[in-house]
Amino acid sequence: NYSPGPFTVMRRQSFTPTMTWETLTCEHQQLKTMGREGFWAMPHTLRAKTYYHIIHSMNCRSGTSDRDAYHELAKKLFGEQKISTHPVPEYMEAGEIPRYCLNKAGLNSVKKILLCLGKYFPDMNFCPILPALVSLILHFSQDEAECFHSMSQLICYNDPNKRYIDQTFLTYRASCMTFGDLANSSHQNLFEFYSDWIMWIFAELPFIYAIRVLDVYLLEGYKVLYSLYKVSVSSRVADVEDFRTDMKRFVQNVARHCTIEKLLERAFMIPMATRRELNLLFNANKDSLMQKGVSIHQKRQSVETVDFTKFSSSVVTATEMRVVWAWIPERFALFSPIRLFSTAEHGRSLASFYSHVEGHEPVVLMIKTVDEEVFGAFLSTDMTERRKHDCQGLAYFGTGECFVFTVRNVPASQRISAMVNIMTRRAPPQQVGISNGACSLVPNEPKRQKQKEASMFIAGNDSQLIIGGDGGHAVCLQDLEGGYTESCDTFKSIPLCKGPFKIQSLEVWGIQNSISFSNCFPSQ
Repeated sequence: NYSPGPFTVMRRQSFTPTMTWETLTCEHQQLKTMGREGFWAMPHTLRAKTYYHIIHSMNCRSGTSDRDAYHELAKKLFGEQKISTHPVPEYMEAGEIPRYCLNKAGLNSVKKILLCLGKYFPDMNFCPILPALVSLILHFSQDEAECFHSMSQLICYNDPNKRYIDQTFLTYRASCMTFGDLANSSHQNLFEFYSDWIMWIFAELPFIYAIRVLDVYLLEGYKVLYSLYKVSVSSRVADVEDFRTDMKRFVQNVARHCTIEKLLERAFMIPMATRRELNLLFNANKDSLMQKGVSIHQKRQSVETVDFTKFSSSVVTATEMRVVWAWIPERFALFSPIRLFSTAEHGRSLASFYSHVEGHEPVVLMIKTVDEEVFGAFLSTDMTERRKHDCQGLAYFGTGECFVFTVRNVPASQRISAMVNIMTRRAPPQQVGISNGACSLVPNEPKRQKQKEASMFIAGNDSQLIIGGDGGHAVCLQDLEGGYTESCDTFKSIPLCKGPFKIQSLEVWGIQNSISFSNCFPSQ
């Protein structure tokens, strides 16, 4: 029954005094709780007042506009015309303006604000989220000038760990890659796969759903969109067009599946990395794109993909390696694999293994057994880390980006992985003791289960290499002749092959142009 005019003209009146005072004097954490619970969903005027308070309380870099700046820009661009005949701004890539219950005059107001924002922020060259945000926030603004002023605040927000608006193709694609990392997707063209994520989350949602998302987005930034994405995204990996169709259909008809409160409740139940960890991941993706030549000053660009036509390995075929490469985080998959070690060339001693692999981060370990089974692991952390912890026996290290996988002799080449504490660079060391030739956990002190699992990724010394240590070892090599594999709670994995195995060939592949971060992040 919501039927606004061109947009809702807010008159600062009719607030419940207690509710207004309570909302606007809360600490940020209290505001987050209130936003998640829909505290200011009704009346409309309370939400408008709250939005204004949240946005204009943000710490922003210099350059934010005021209402007068809008009037001056609008006069230069449109003169006395009330209807804009200009094409949409270039940063929209000719995209549509979401309607969100706006009538023709309201949509024209959105277009004028978008054009003025483009003039005021000339370095903003790729920003598909902006039309949806302007269309929503206009409903809760007094006029076009106030909406413009509020959007300028969001664009100028300067906390690096709490992002709101990607303004270039470089940062937008880095966000798409981060979505792919969080989704554990094995799709081989992640940008095409996730390039419409903003449309899924905002523009395609029904209006009532979109404004509830806006309630939490204004307080929590992109992090809340990651959570919503994890709830919404289809689990099947289809071709790009089918996937986009599926997502659009799901989001547009989301009311058939669940209420907005249930959708948010499910989203906030999903374990998520910290804001700092997400920002580390985002920046790593951005740095990789810049290494591939994507510039912050250019608009949409193609990124050269890895050519596997000349790939050669004694463990996997070129096609199999292409699949494995699609499993690793895309900031590394942008670059070609480089063989660091092979048993055929360097022998079968762990000492030789370490000497060729140390100094490289990350690496992909791949094993082919004498029974032609092929499996392996993505190891996120430099092997030199094994020597940095001052404790007896073995010490676990690594990050939540580690995973194990199988390539042959498993139904549908199922990928087995765990994304625990993404980008947690140095987990606290866990000591292990030796018992009957196998390794068992001997913790220094009781720890929460999540912390224990998050730290038990890789352990190694001169006599053995272990991948996964909780509830069993995903891979245990006591030399490079053979080993065993068990169900492993660290990765929620089943044995990677049938029983103890003998190695026919083992290879370790590094990433072209990759940087070892071993000395950049001190051990905890």
